[in-house]
Amino acid sequence: MEFCNIVETKSKGEKMYLISAYFDEHTTRQLQRFIDAVAQNTGNTYMIDNNVPPHLTISSFETRNPQNLCDDFVKLSELESHDINIFSVGEFLPYVIYVTPVLDLHLQQTAEKVYNILAVREDVTINRCYKPYSWFPHITLGKKLEKEQMIAAVRAMQTHFTPLKGKIVRLGLAQTNPHRDICTVDLK
Repeated sequence: MEFCNIVETKSKGEKMYLISAYFDEHTTRQLQRFIDAVAQNTGNTYMIDNNVPPHLTISSFETRNPQNLCDDFVKLSELESHDINIFSVGEFLPYVIYVTPVLDLHLQQTAEKVYNILAVREDVTINRCYKPYSWFPHITLGKKLEKEQMIAAVRAMQTHFTPLKGKIVRLGLAQTNPHRDICTVDLK
């Protein structure tokens, strides 16, 4: 499946976009359970309120010129789906709780392919945390957490988290705030 629907923005500044990996149904359901557990135990429903699906961000970038983003993005359809192993819960203090997959060769090569497609565009500024050897793969479960909410989120994950083997089956190009896919490609 592939679709593209770039909406013109009215702001004169750059707009943020993400390229994210999405998972098979089983993995998505389990990750959504983790997101729901964090929301229920913390009272912080940011992820749910903003319709942020379980995803692994591979690149975050800004551009003033979104035209042809989908044309470049569909080049990623040549990539293959692959398994991931999610073994750990972590925090970006003070606001984010996440789970993280093992950074294996296949996942690293996917990130490099995405970077190489975006890096040649003069109108794109890639976030420094998503450049080669700076990228830390993570799947956000809760964000904008206050101190007490973070403590509650960790406690929730102590109860609900179990290691998870999953599969990346699709990539999406999304606008942020609110999260909305504008192009997707299924992986081989």
